[in-house]
Amino acid sequence: MKPFIPSSMADESDQEMQNPSSIDGEDNTQIDQEIQNLVTRLDEHDAQLEKKKEVLENAMWSDIEALNKDQNEARKLRQGLLHGSGDITSSLESASQNIANVKRWLMDRNALESDDDDQDQSNNFSVLIVDDDRIVRETNRRFTGLAGTQKQLRMEFQEAKNGKEAVYLHLAGASFDLILMDFQMPIMNGIQATQLLRQMGVKSRIVGVTSESDHQAFFDAGLNNCIQKPLNPAKIAEFLTVSKKRKRIGSSQA
Repeated sequence: MKPFIPSSMADESDQEMQNPSSIDGEDNTQIDQEIQNLVTRLDEHDAQLEKKKEVLENAMWSDIEALNKDQNEARKLRQGLLHGSGDITSSLESASQNIANVKRWLMDRNALESDDDDQDQSNNFSVLIVDDDRIVRETNRRFTGLAGTQKQLRMEFQEAKNGKEAVYLHLAGASFDLILMDFQMPIMNGIQATQLLRQMGVKSRIVGVTSESDHQAFFDAGLNNCIQKPLNPAKIAEFLTVSKKRKRIGSSQA
């Protein structure tokens, strides 16, 4: 014969089975909240990776493979958090370890977005020169270096032969104070590259370098300014204003 269980006790028992994390009260509530916050951050990271993959429609397989690997890791961590939260009352130690692992993983992924050190780099100025002509790139670099020297800036340069290379540099984590973007280039022109960079959330000042009379399409793509060829130090100098510090990867110093 089964023992009599009051209906109120049965209801409470059912509720505890449906919500095991509520058994331990405030401690578990805090852990549940922390898990939910981390799940949200993982979802945001996943969405950002998906956006990068959409931008890289014609990317090399190695680029897509790296993004897929990062995305799969994020999804596995997310799944582990959600599955672990269901058994949180029986294994608080395991849940805490899960949380610590995810926090460490997110911290590693966000490392590229923070500065390497606390040293003052207010006089550093990074420039990306995008042009398919090697001689033009060298000339623009020399003129930009002269203008920077006049402003007592410590110049750093990186070059790209077309818009696609410029996009790849940013996907790899590079960031610049100024981007000198040529208009006409093979593979990916300046308008297409500017559009993609803005879609990726790049906030750098992008200055179009062109001999074309119609600049409206360039500005519609997200251009900040436009200057006519040929360049000279005086034309470039007005754009050498230091903004917030950015992470600089693979740049060479003047």
